[in-house]
Amino acid sequence: MKRQFYKIAGILILFGSYGNFAQAQYNIYKLHSLFMYNFTKHIQWTEVGDSFTIGVFGSTSAMQEVKANFSGKKYSGKEIRVINVAGIGDANASQLVYVPKSNKSKILNLFEDVEKNNTLFVSEDDLIEYGIPISFVMKGSKLGFKVSRKNLEVSGLKISSSLLSLAEVVD
Repeated sequence: MKRQFYKIAGILILFGSYGNFAQAQYNIYKLHSLFMYNFTKHIQWTEVGDSFTIGVFGSTSAMQEVKANFSGKKYSGKEIRVINVAGIGDANASQLVYVPKSNKSKILNLFEDVEKNNTLFVSEDDLIEYGIPISFVMKGSKLGFKVSRKNLEVSGLKISSSLLSLAEVVD
């Protein structure tokens, strides 16, 4: 009887922890969305079509949260669309590509194959050394971000000095 009780209690704790983990993931995606919205205000793209497109790679949860947080928002008077990045074509059609934690090799393969001109890649993992222009970082319990000016230049994007002053600039 005791053994069954402990088994059930363990299962409940496991699912309870998973629920907290899932909630924490949604919260981090929400924070990332807020940061990315501010990125759109302080980074200059050379060309934007009829709408500003944000692509989300590899996570349905992140996609839902980013879509919810960008709903009704605009970039320079243009509608912001959020799409799922299933491949190179979707990434090439986006001005901003968000890559939440995922399989690093898949992210890097996508990044290698995509046209980087006029596209800002933002990663949850620190992938600056691989060419990603902006990566989120945790410093203690605070969320911050790293910026590589060199990687931004390769993408043909210009960043404001006010945004750089908030970042950990690596080069």
